[in-house]
Amino acid sequence: MESNVLLHYWWVGLLVLCIILYKFILRVFFGMVIVPENRIGLVTKKFVLFGANKELPDGRIIATKGEAGFQARALAPGLYWGMFPWQYGVDMTPFVVIPEGKIGLVLSNDGAELPTGNILARKIESDNFQDAEKFLNNGGQKGRQTAILTAGTYRINTYAFTIAVADMVHIKENMVGIVTMLDGKPIRVGQIAGEQIEGHNNFQDIDTFLANGGNRGLQPQVMLAGSYFINPWGIQIEEIPMTDVQIGYVGVVISYIGDDGKDLTGETFKHGNIVSKGQRGLPTFERTLQLRAIAYF
Repeated sequence: MESNVLLHYWWVGLLVLCIILYKFILRVFFGMVIVPENRIGLVTKKFVLFGANKELPDGRIIATKGEAGFQARALAPGLYWGMFPWQYGVDMTPFVVIPEGKIGLVLSNDGAELPTGNILARKIESDNFQDAEKFLNNGGQKGRQTAILTAGTYRINTYAFTIAVADMVHIKENMVGIVTMLDGKPIRVGQIAGEQIEGHNNFQDIDTFLANGGNRGLQPQVMLAGSYFINPWGIQIEEIPMTDVQIGYVGVVISYIGDDGKDLTGETFKHGNIVSKGQRGLPTFERTLQLRAIAYF
């Protein structure tokens, strides 16, 4: 009698088992994947059955056309079907978080090779590196990137990009920052510093600096007190005290950069060469200051 009752209600046990194992059943038979709100899904395609794009091109590690391997397109939070476990692996990973007062330095693990002489890959529009597929398809370069991440939360495919967190640059009061660029055009022969470049927002926009012909090496522009989003992979900052000219004294400026100047002092002046503004030597607008300075001695 009892065995007949159990046989009659066999479906109850099956229903309970399905309820317990429903996620496993939906995953195996329907390819269901649920990405939580605070995660992204990094996808690995195990193999390709049909189609021309079965293998990655030589030198590439991220798939953009459905090839087998790490996929450029990550899964945003949500529900997905057809991600069968025998073909796809999905790794749930946290968002990238850049705290206040920090910046994110980005290293691309895949992309085109850097041109000879460049140490940083130029910026490619990719929604702050959250669209790896767009980055790679638009010619994004492998290696350290000029672009940085400011404070915030980002859905970044960490198969494609490695993120390092660094401090913002802070120049204290009564100090100035001396800037040395690590990338750019070579400095002109005979010069010790690069050309004056505008529009780069205190070296926070390296791409504009480079696009406008900026030079690597020492820069004529200094940085004043403040906080800056500076990429230390491309820029070195040396903080030094400001020059203090005391009351009763004048400051005499001698320029070590610029074109060779023509002496404008005349034959009667014997204390050095005075040149036009922007040329190497003592600028003309400092001549009165120089004469006054000499009078003190």
